[in-house]
Amino acid sequence: MTATRIENPFLSAVEVEPLEAVDVERFLDSIGSHSEGFLLESGLDPAGTGGWHFCGLDPVASFEATRDHWTVSDPTGARTCGEGEPLEALEKWWRSWSSELPTAVSASSGVEIPFVGGAVGWIGYEAADVFLGIAARERFAGPLSELLDGVPELCWRLYDELVAIDAKNGNCWFIHRGRKGWQQRRWWLAPDQKQQPVRYQALVEAASLSDQEYLAAVDEIRRQIGVGEVYEVNLARGLLIDGVPAAADLHRLWRAVQPVPYGALIQGDPVSVVSASPEQFLKRRGDKIMTRPIKGTVPSQGDEALDIEGARRLLLDEKERAELAMIVDLERNDLGRICQAGTVVVKNAAEVERYASVLHTVATVEGRLRGNPGPGEILRATFPGGSITGAPKIAAMEQIRQLEPWPRSVYTGSVGWISPCGDMELSIAIRTAVVKGRQALIPFGGAVTWDSDPEAERAELTHKARAMFEALGF
Repeated sequence: MTATRIENPFLSAVEVEPLEAVDVERFLDSIGSHSEGFLLESGLDPAGTGGWHFCGLDPVASFEATRDHWTVSDPTGARTCGEGEPLEALEKWWRSWSSELPTAVSASSGVEIPFVGGAVGWIGYEAADVFLGIAARERFAGPLSELLDGVPELCWRLYDELVAIDAKNGNCWFIHRGRKGWQQRRWWLAPDQKQQPVRYQALVEAASLSDQEYLAAVDEIRRQIGVGEVYEVNLARGLLIDGVPAAADLHRLWRAVQPVPYGALIQGDPVSVVSASPEQFLKRRGDKIMTRPIKGTVPSQGDEALDIEGARRLLLDEKERAELAMIVDLERNDLGRICQAGTVVVKNAAEVERYASVLHTVATVEGRLRGNPGPGEILRATFPGGSITGAPKIAAMEQIRQLEPWPRSVYTGSVGWISPCGDMELSIAIRTAVVKGRQALIPFGGAVTWDSDPEAERAELTHKARAMFEALGF
């Protein structure tokens, strides 16, 4: 790829203007009337991994890729297309606007704002097929695939202006670099446009796997484990939902019933992404990098004493602990490809975090980067996250390709931000919807091991989906 040179906005000094408190609902109202914008929201943060809300509208440039085809747009609206390995193309695009200036800046209150502009978007699960050498299906078919027609595997938009809110205390700042007209671009101050709530009646139109097909797939994975092909495979079911609200309204519903560290609305035209993920994929600050895989889920009882007992049982469950241990080992290996020798450590082997409808077991693995790798090199070593593939990673992904007759798209990819200096924060895109018109693809998945009971695995998917679907009236 020959990167399109853009006038790099991130070489200009960062201006950080304190604001009166702005409610996140105001951001949702403003995004709803624009074709391109984002809200990254940390509504619940049990482990201190999120902690910030970021919102922006009207990007100055973009990068999209599917398979080995990419498209770059610059601030003038000019588009350049080409062919090349997707992460190599992403890396070169990032370098066209990268900067050695640190990402984080200190606000007037002394707090350090971790993200002050850069790329916001996603990398979809199938993007890994090219750089990991996973054989593609000749053709995906069916209504789920039709919904995803034209949805890029990588989609990143460049923002030189945004609003940041400290989720802990509500302090708020407008961040810009003096681009002409910045004084007028205060979208969150637009007059309220009261709109009648859209009435919807969501229903499942199609599923990637029927109940019997799902149970048979679990049995097949267990057979593959029995002959030594894999140790663990994450199996997912995709549901095509008809009658969903607009993406901003769907985010509004989900944030109310399932607050998480990594809530996201990526508003586009005609495709938007809504995510309510509890799981961190990668967090990079300088030469430090961290991942926090989730493995192990039980339903929350809505009672503190009962959930304490549920957490205790979860930590003692041999199957759940074995699942997490395998993924921790995989993540240590992935980080070891880009980290200094001896620096990759397991900071926490297992802890339970409580969410609205489930309890999750989470581990923390971190290391010190070797040299100064860019986002493409980091993703090449680590993507997709092991918690949503299984182990060994390549063998598990090959099983997924055989057993799931649909593209996962954004689901189990990653959503988040990449800064000009290479810092990043990405979630695992679970509890995620790809929205097009009044339809959405909403998948759920879970790990299958030798000890898995097919009916229990299906029940776990129901626990994970419960709060999200109840919000849609199911």
